Amino acid sequence: MPSAEPRRLRLALVHQLALLLVGAVLLAVTVLGAAVAWNLRAGFSDYLRAQDEHWLDRFVEVAAVAVADRGIAAVSGSPGSLRPLLEAMAPSDGVGPRHRPGGLDGPDRMDRPHGPHSRHGPGGRPPPGAGRTPDRLSLSDAEGRPLAGRPLKPHEVSAERPIVVGGRTVANAQLARVAVATAGVDAAFLARQYRGIVLTALLLTLLAVAGAVWAGRRWLRPVRDVQDAARRIAQGAFDVRLVPHGNDELTDLSRDINAMAASLQQLEASRRRWMAELSHEMRTPLSVLRGEVEALVDGVRPLTAAAMLSLQEDVARVTRLVEDFHQLAMSDLRALPCSFAPLQPADWLRDTVGRLEPRARAAGLRLDVDTADAPPLAHWDTQRMGQLLFNVLENSLRYTDAPGHIALQLRATGLDHATLSVDDSAPGVPAADQARLFEPLYRADTSRSRRLGGSGLGLAICRAIVRSHGGHIEASASPLGGLRVVVTLPLQPEGST
Repeated sequence: MPSAEPRRLRLALVHQLALLLVGAVLLAVTVLGAAVAWNLRAGFSDYLRAQDEHWLDRFVEVAAVAVADRGIAAVSGSPGSLRPLLEAMAPSDGVGPRHRPGGLDGPDRMDRPHGPHSRHGPGGRPPPGAGRTPDRLSLSDAEGRPLAGRPLKPHEVSAERPIVVGGRTVANAQLARVAVATAGVDAAFLARQYRGIVLTALLLTLLAVAGAVWAGRRWLRPVRDVQDAARRIAQGAFDVRLVPHGNDELTDLSRDINAMAASLQQLEASRRRWMAELSHEMRTPLSVLRGEVEALVDGVRPLTAAAMLSLQEDVARVTRLVEDFHQLAMSDLRALPCSFAPLQPADWLRDTVGRLEPRARAAGLRLDVDTADAPPLAHWDTQRMGQLLFNVLENSLRYTDAPGHIALQLRATGLDHATLSVDDSAPGVPAADQARLFEPLYRADTSRSRRLGGSGLGLAICRAIVRSHGGHIEASASPLGGLRVVVTLPLQPEGST
């Protein structure tokens, strides 16, 4: 049941793509077919008109011979009286009137009922122009008086020729216009062309339907794969990967889905590791605290001021751990809230380092500070920046071998940034672990992690503080043999004004 709705949507999308393509092809075929049919009809009408003119030219030649022989009476009378003139015309082979023994009244091949040049042409079909009967012919004398056929109005005339005898126009011949071929070879020709247009349109439509279905399925296949992958990712299968094909937007979408799945897989692995290490980190101080409380309750350890101080330190350690986790959780949801205020970076650095210098000397470490190139003014959160510097130095103090060396340098970078670098001496951190030092609860598996203490959250909190100031932090190998931490901050972060 859950897959019924997506399946219906997939089919609807295929139908929409198919209908879109079919509609476009139908529109193109309809427009093209109409244009071809109109052009064919107009061209064929011109062809018929040219045939009319050619036929009328042959007729006036025959009529001129007849008028010269018998006078104007040869072209006057009823339309049927013109039949001898029509029979004297040559078959539609483009030659002039037949001058044969017997004159106009002699035998004519158009009178034959059969043969390759019979009245009905090869195969018994009427030749082009067979519809040009005396009923379409109109003759008038030089003064315009009717001689044969019905008088024609100007818009009804298809062709008009004068009958000239001895250099003088004795009559005029007109042929009535036919709108379009309605019978015989002419009509059959047009019908055959129209059928060809219709059949071609149907064939193109079928091809369009087949192509639309094929294209719709081809386009929808990667969309369906992406949909299935997104559904599996939503169910927690972050190892899903698509195989991109082609070089279009759907391929880019597949790559984006793969990147999203990889990111979610990494986040899920980090979340599980964080939960496991969080429980481990919380269990250790709580176990110590529980053991001390049980010892006091059982009377194994006397309730003295020293015992109460030890309990207070254990509670403070758990409290700091909880506060650190709370800060990291808040930084994942949003940037840490900051109260920006103007300060002098050189003075701030020397004051903060001065409070940690006794501890450094006690640990056998030399602490050097260089503020010669420090910027004169910055807008930072003093409390957050103090926590940042304390955590970075705490990492160096905790993991640097004695006798050792810790060097701090604060310098202006350009006009609107400052860079704080902290270098310590051996031991160092492998290059593969340097980028992960800022992950919560991560500890490099080196000699720097051999000492007890620390929650593994200090550098992760440093990264959150730096991000809240609009800067960035990175770790690399130090020239002193240990670790270098470089913090780059804008002198006036966004929102500090």
